[in-house]
Amino acid sequence: MKLSFKLGGGLHVKEKAKTYLFELQVTLVDFADSDLYCTEHGQQEACCKRFGLNVNRDSNILLTASSSYDNKHKPDRAALFEIDTYSEPSGGIAGWATATNNVNQWIQVDFGSPRQVTGILLQGRGESGYHQWVTSFRVLFSDDAQVFYSTAVIEGTFDHETVARRFFDRPIVARYFRINPVTWFGHITLRFDLLGCDA
Repeated sequence: MKLSFKLGGGLHVKEKAKTYLFELQVTLVDFADSDLYCTEHGQQEACCKRFGLNVNRDSNILLTASSSYDNKHKPDRAALFEIDTYSEPSGGIAGWATATNNVNQWIQVDFGSPRQVTGILLQGRGESGYHQWVTSFRVLFSDDAQVFYSTAVIEGTFDHETVARRFFDRPIVARYFRINPVTWFGHITLRFDLLGCDA
């Protein structure tokens, strides 16, 4: 069953984006058990694969954010398993980090067209000795980047390297997806990827 919203008409708001809470159930699964989960829950295994959100390799994906700590902490540093290249002239940290810590921060994926998303992978800041990660978050999704729907709060990770893998109880079909940190350790910093397939 696909969960798809046609966002527009009476809900369309041009002057300011609005967010609506949609209580989507989230199943918590260990990273190593993902293929087994997809098989047992009737998901097509091909729709439980990583999109590979690396803007340097896929020009069709646009990553933006509410804020960034500086140019070495930008959204393009948020790819899962990103490594720390801070000391290099054009490098950066292993993760996206916000300019400030509050619940209004987000990082957004624009796929350019709708995708079917079945889950999310989340890590904290890699390497460098900094202990920073997101302990809980919401996933917001939209067809037009004006009206967003939101999942309930989802448990994040508990350290900076472990991959937290979270599956939705049914796929979400949308063009825009935002990760909205709710609680964090040290500073809002994350690496992530989305799981799914073409809509």
